[in-house]
Amino acid sequence: VRPSGEDEDDDDDDDDDDARPEATDALTVRIAPSATMSDDLTDSAATRARARRVASRRVDRCARSASALTCATCARARWTVPKFAFDYLDGGADDEKALARASEAFDELEFHPSTCRGVDVADTTTSFMGHRDVECIFPAPTAGHALWSPRLGETASATACARQNRVFSLSTLGTRSPAEVTRETPTLRHKMFQVYVWKDRELMRDVLASAREAGFTSIALTTDLTHFGNRERDLRNGFSVPPKHSLRTALAALAAPRWTAEFLTSKRIKYALLRDLKRDGLLEGSSSIADFATRQFDATFSWEDAEWFRSQWDGPVALKGVLRADDARRARDAGYDAVWVTSHGARQLESAVAPVDALPSIRRALGDEAEIIYDGVMRGVDVVKAIARGATAVGVGKAYLYGLAAGGVRGVERAFDFLTRETKRAMALIGVKNVDELRARGNDVVRERRR
Repeated sequence: VRPSGEDEDDDDDDDDDDARPEATDALTVRIAPSATMSDDLTDSAATRARARRVASRRVDRCARSASALTCATCARARWTVPKFAFDYLDGGADDEKALARASEAFDELEFHPSTCRGVDVADTTTSFMGHRDVECIFPAPTAGHALWSPRLGETASATACARQNRVFSLSTLGTRSPAEVTRETPTLRHKMFQVYVWKDRELMRDVLASAREAGFTSIALTTDLTHFGNRERDLRNGFSVPPKHSLRTALAALAAPRWTAEFLTSKRIKYALLRDLKRDGLLEGSSSIADFATRQFDATFSWEDAEWFRSQWDGPVALKGVLRADDARRARDAGYDAVWVTSHGARQLESAVAPVDALPSIRRALGDEAEIIYDGVMRGVDVVKAIARGATAVGVGKAYLYGLAAGGVRGVERAFDFLTRETKRAMALIGVKNVDELRARGNDVVRERRR
């Protein structure tokens, strides 16, 4: 499988195994019950039925992107990293219906192109969160990059962003700290830092101070992780950071020899900022990442707390995790500079609304001038649809992390190259010259399909 728009000679280093379609894996899905799983999962018949349903949806997602980077790069990532690392990247909550729906919702939107518009090359730059004239596609903050690139971690993605004029967003639970990212990628100009709602307010102040000292200028507050989603792939794999030593993880590592060699010769995978702040003891006593989140994140976080947090940072701040127009208005009234429309990669709440379906009502509630960040796309045409529906900028998660797992810095660059190329092509074909025009004409050129 070759990504669309890719010349044949670009894939000289790809072998047949790299391009094995996801359907191959889907036909051989096996779920190994663990002692921590509920009784219905340990029932063999129910387990096999659920495996078939989830596998079928994974085949559908791959088929939808079969001509893009997703199928080939996802396949390479699958065979490069251990199963526990790949599933943490690739999976969603429960039966992964919301994950499938978030992608399928784009299929209900169709283009109504204008002709003779004189578009030579479309301009995909935008401005948001104080970052001026940057590419509209950027990496959403994701934890634990060393799981997919043990030697480079987040610096691989940061390097790609520095080379391509993108905003780089770093997670509090990154495996490189803000100071390390700044030191190792000195040419990176646009830096955003993501913060969770910790129970420990002093810790929240400390992570903000670390970001400020490292030159990060904008903040995203994640509010949709006060409870941890039921990510059944992670439960089956016994997933944790750092990976725990067990027969299961050892067998998974043996199946990914290149990753294992890099892992054994690199620094230990840790949440780097917690380590630097002498808070890595927070991980003690947690049997899994879900247990860690339950212990450390504040489930009582309220709008009053959101107002307090906004007062702690003197630069742009986005409220991340918005899917309702009333919440978007509340965030604006609390002083937030942007709202971030996301379902957390469909990894939290099963059957949550597809974020692209929530976009128009949020845009109407906030008006034309408000900044809205969107994440959850796998194709450039979906970037165009998201902007037409109201987004100012579009974050991606899985798409660039597949690239990171498959090829480090170069893999991330290629992922963004593919997405940008597809976005420019679609914009030119529908007859819009830049992001501002796409937003202004959005309801005209992108409409819901009539049945």
